[in-house]
Amino acid sequence: MKIAVPALAALLVLGGCGGQQSPAEQTAENLEAAADQSDPAAAEVLDNAADTVRDQGESGVPNNAAATAQEALEQAGNAQVAGNSQ
Repeated sequence: MKIAVPALAALLVLGGCGGQQSPAEQTAENLEAAADQSDPAAAEVLDNAADTVRDQGESGVPNNAAATAQEALEQAGNAQVAGNSQ
C-alpha cells in the first residue's frame, strides 16, 4: 500500500480548496476523509490528528494545522506499514 500515503497527501491538498470553513476545520475534515479510506491503524492516527486540529485550531504542532496534518500523514504511513508487516 505504498500508494496510500501519497494519495492521502493529494486528498489534503485538493481538499484545501474552496468553502467558507477555517483552514483548521478544512484540514480536520480532510484528515477524517483520509481516515475513512485508510486501514484501522492509520485511520486512528488521522482521526486523532483531526481532533487535535479542531481542539487547537491553528495552534497545532508546530503552531500550524497544515504541519499537524503533515505529521499525521507521516505517522499514519508508518502505522500502516507496521500493521502490514505483522
